[in-house]
Amino acid sequence: MKLALTGGKEKMNGDNSLKWSYDYECDALFIHRIEDYDYEETVEMTCDVLMDFDTLLNPSAFEFLNASKIFKSDNGDLQNIEKIKIHVSINEDLIKLYVDIFTPDDKFNTINKFINDINAPSCEKDMFAS
Repeated sequence: MKLALTGGKEKMNGDNSLKWSYDYECDALFIHRIEDYDYEETVEMTCDVLMDFDTLLNPSAFEFLNASKIFKSDNGDLQNIEKIKIHVSINEDLIKLYVDIFTPDDKFNTINKFINDINAPSCEKDMFAS
């Protein structure tokens, strides 16, 4: 993973910086950073979308409950994920989460927004898993 400061916002890029697991029976998708991090808190963006932050308030993990409903896909599709792209945009007012999931036959995505009431610092982060 490479970190560089650009325009006063932290930019994080790097292939394979995320791992994921999908539980077919629970229809839950869990995506997290590969590197170790010190957990700080979980923010419930919706009742089915959770985002974990580390002690530096960097997004570190994402959980999607009822994932097939969120991504408008079939459970079987989520068992065949080939690549995931996540973009997190944080400003003083909002936290936005954009997720693209690629399978052999299709692409699924979701966008979630919520109020930044945890005072997470402004940043733009791109995270990848393949």
